[in-house]
This record gives sequence, structure tokens and C-alpha cells, in this order.
Amino acid sequence: MEEFNRGKEIDIQIKDMIVSSTDKKGNIIYVNDIFCEVAGYKREDLIGQPHSIIRHPDMPKVIFYFLWQTVMKGDTIYAFVKNKAQNGDYYWVKAYVKPIMEDGKVKQFTSYRKPINNFAKGYIEKLYATLIDYEKTHTPKETLDFVLEILESKGLDYERFIRRLSLGKGVELLNLLDIAKYRNAHIIYKYHIIDAVKNGNTDIEVTSSTMCEFGKMYKSLENEPFTSMPQWQTMLKYHNHVHTALQDYVEKAKQGASSSILEDILNRVEADTKIIFDNLTQVIDGYKG
Repeated sequence: MEEFNRGKEIDIQIKDMIVSSTDKKGNIIYVNDIFCEVAGYKREDLIGQPHSIIRHPDMPKVIFYFLWQTVMKGDTIYAFVKNKAQNGDYYWVKAYVKPIMEDGKVKQFTSYRKPINNFAKGYIEKLYATLIDYEKTHTPKETLDFVLEILESKGLDYERFIRRLSLGKGVELLNLLDIAKYRNAHIIYKYHIIDAVKNGNTDIEVTSSTMCEFGKMYKSLENEPFTSMPQWQTMLKYHNHVHTALQDYVEKAKQGASSSILEDILNRVEADTKIIFDNLTQVIDGYKG
């Protein structure tokens, strides 16, 4: 499969306003001149096409899931979006999407887009990369719940999150997003073990807590001062528990244990994984290095 052409970034001027409208199915019914100029399409080539014609592969599905959920209820929404031009170049915008109502029902949608600041762009790029990785093992709804949970842990809702980034202010989520990356890596590792067992490969060794990416990460930090915090020690303890339980899962599967016994082990792994990352979050929140 040919690799997608990432192209170069298109510079959108602050004076530019990109406007488009779609019907309820997401098909384009109107675009302004700036839309055509930036995206590199003729107007006649866009009308009737799905708006996803400009969707960039670096965009997580959850953003459009949330956007669609919101506007179909008749509410407006802001979103940071990376779009793809016809030649493979890309451009970042802050989109304001407004449903157009008729007789109390959604008839169509209009989106107004302006450029975003570099602070927001750099932050959102990291966030979206994390969400795309998370979506490999979760549904859009599960991913949305995950994002809102992270925001809530910092006393933010979605609108305040967008507003703060628009103003070029940090929201102290980057470390938590790193946690998200490692949590998802650990979930993927667990499913790797499960799939191996399903395929009859029970000659695998998973007891060592440094066999996964998360284990390698915290091993590299073992001389840092925050590792003396009780939450860090609790995190290490439960991470060892997880690997011991996964090894038990492999051994029990090799012995032909029932599905209920194996499921109990995986439930224990899931509960211990939550404890791991709850404690790691407390380390980040509590340590002032």
C-alpha cells in the first residue's frame, strides 16, 4: 500500500475565512472561494461530494464522532481540525460548526474556519496522535469517554479546553497524555498476550515487568527523586502484579483452564492496571521537581 503523501503545511492568513455547508448526510452543498483556493479544488468538483474529501488521516475518528453527535442535537461546536488539500498538502483550522434548523429539525450544517495559533497546533498534534493510537483498541465512544475523563481530572470541560488553547494557554495535560500513551501500550501488550494464547502459543514469558514499553520507561527513571514517592512504589507493586497475573493467564491456558477462570485473571489485570495509572497520575500531580 502506497504511503500517504504528508505534503507541506499551507499557511492560512488570519483574514481568511473558509466556509462550507453540507446537507444532513455530510455532502457538500456550498463552498466559498477561499475554501476552493486552499483545498485546491474547483467548486464544481466539490459540490455533492462528502465533506470527508478533505479529511486528513492524522485526524482521530473521535473528533468527528463528537462533532456529529453535538450538531445533530442542534448544538454548535468548535473543533481543531487538520484538513488535506487535493495535492496532499495540509492546513490546520479552528472550525465553528453550526446546524441550520427548520421546523425544529436539523436541515444542514455550515462550518466557518480560521487559522489556529502555533501553541494550540503543537498541543493538538500530540493529543491527536495519542487518540489515534488509543482508537486502535477502542471504539469512538470509548475514546470520547477517555478524553472527557482526562479533561475532568483537570477541572475542564471540552469548551474550556478549546478556549484555553485558542488563547495560547497550557492546560497541564501533556504529562497525562504521556500516561495515556503508556496505558494504551499496556492494553495493547495485554491483547498481544491474549491473541498469542488464542493462537496456541503458550510458550511465552511475561513475568518480567520490563518486557513492556511502560516497564522500560519507568526502568529508565529509577534514579529520579520522585521514585521515592509512595504512589510510585504502589505503581511498581501493581505493575508487577499485572505481569505475574498475565504469566498466570498463560500457564492456566496451557493447562486447559476454563474460560471463567481465564476471564477472572483478565479482570484482575484490568483492575490492577487502573491502580497503576491512577497512582502515576498522582505522582505527576504531586511532584514539584
